[in-house]
Amino acid sequence: MKNPSIFFVGAGNMGGAILNGLLKANYSATQLSFLEPADAIAETFEKAGVKRVKTFAEGYNNAEVLLLCVKPQIFSKLPATWIEELQSPTNVLSLPNIENKTVISIMAGVTKEKIRQSIGDTEIVRIMPNLPLTVGKGTIALATDGVSEETLNFAESIFASVGTTCRVQESWMDAVTGLSGSGPAYVFEFIEGLIRGGVSMGLSREAASKLAISTVEGSVALLKESKKSPADLSAMVSSPGGTTIAGLEVLENNSFRGTLMETVKAATKRSKELG
Repeated sequence: MKNPSIFFVGAGNMGGAILNGLLKANYSATQLSFLEPADAIAETFEKAGVKRVKTFAEGYNNAEVLLLCVKPQIFSKLPATWIEELQSPTNVLSLPNIENKTVISIMAGVTKEKIRQSIGDTEIVRIMPNLPLTVGKGTIALATDGVSEETLNFAESIFASVGTTCRVQESWMDAVTGLSGSGPAYVFEFIEGLIRGGVSMGLSREAASKLAISTVEGSVALLKESKKSPADLSAMVSSPGGTTIAGLEVLENNSFRGTLMETVKAATKRSKELG
């Protein structure tokens, strides 16, 4: 199905990022709609031609795909209101016809079973995207458990234009959240550290930023193209007694890799708590 109609329940940070990513990838704005209480957020997408609906029922009735982008902390409070709207005498559907929808959830920590208990018995695809999808470089993990190949292919087709998809077991989704979902923030902090290091050594911030970003981009490109491990490539840069090994010694003494491991573990743990 090309450009299925998608209803976004929530257009905040990540929901809005997916919306932006699809629009930048020339996804038809007329096939998108959203429910968002914040007027300031909604205005941006309305100007782009995306329809803002007033009620869950309005968006639900006119969409083939239901994309749940609300915060996991508030999800438990919402389905009762949605079901009430759908069962209202004024609604075109007397009962929730959820089985005819493709339901996709980006909510960290909230299992498919918990979602199904709230909104009805249907096939649900849990995904974990990350922020770079706004520039077509996102990483989108899809949980495959209990999902048909047809539905997985369908979900992948939606996100193919905004990044790389990766199929995982649902039991891995919290770890995916801790690594790739939250990962861009770790990368940004790493780059900011390089920039500040350059500035402390006398570089202008402009020059340090250009050098740091270009270095990261080039390193990632080399890693992908060379097929070598990060450790092997690091060794190639590290001449005996040279500048690189002196810098790496500082990272090692300050448990750089161990700190990153603990960072991923902490985010994974928090994802489980949110569920």
